Amino acid sequence: MRDPILICGCPGSGTSLLAKMLRHCGVFLGADAGPLNDRKFHESASFRNANNQILSSTINFPHAPKGEEQFHAHNKRMLANIHAFKQAIDIEGIQRQFWANQEQDQPWGWKDPRNSATAIVWQSLFPRLRIVILERKWRADVAAERPNSLAGEWFRKQSSSGIRLLYQNPVGIDRAKRITVDFDRLITNRDELNSVLRSLGLRHLEVKDFSAFSTAVGLESTLPHPLR
Repeated sequence: MRDPILICGCPGSGTSLLAKMLRHCGVFLGADAGPLNDRKFHESASFRNANNQILSSTINFPHAPKGEEQFHAHNKRMLANIHAFKQAIDIEGIQRQFWANQEQDQPWGWKDPRNSATAIVWQSLFPRLRIVILERKWRADVAAERPNSLAGEWFRKQSSSGIRLLYQNPVGIDRAKRITVDFDRLITNRDELNSVLRSLGLRHLEVKDFSAFSTAVGLESTLPHPLR
């Protein structure tokens, strides 16, 4: 089995789009991650449920933290109990559901905004974990966009700069071990996705025909700007 890829970032910032693009490139995100062509989520139910369990234990809130104080409280309790959380995760059961009957010798990982709050626990289970963080720069025109989801509404209208920074900087994770993806470049520069794939050691999955890729992923119907 290859070293896994953890995908995270602020809820509503575009993590679903990044996950969908990686799936179309050939990164396996779970037999329990929903249909390939879904517009949203692309989250492994087994890994998401484990994240919910951790967050329920730390802040009694099984969803992605929505406030800075809430996020800081979670980080404090998680750091004090990493070993206990690691021991509580049924990693064999999770992987049975994740893989089902799929071939395990392929690039794989899982996406969940909650991963930004739990990455250090997963790193303790997978020491060679590759951590991909989607960052979306805040501008006035972002707030003016019309969101297509509740998470998108929260990101644009309610999230603070502090909470966005917490999602972009998972506690306990060395900056040198992170792969950062710029959302604006992802949707406007065709090389951003390939740069991510190269950073992951997946050069063989690079996209050659972006016109065909855009059609397959449905980018033109979801992005404010087409890929160039």
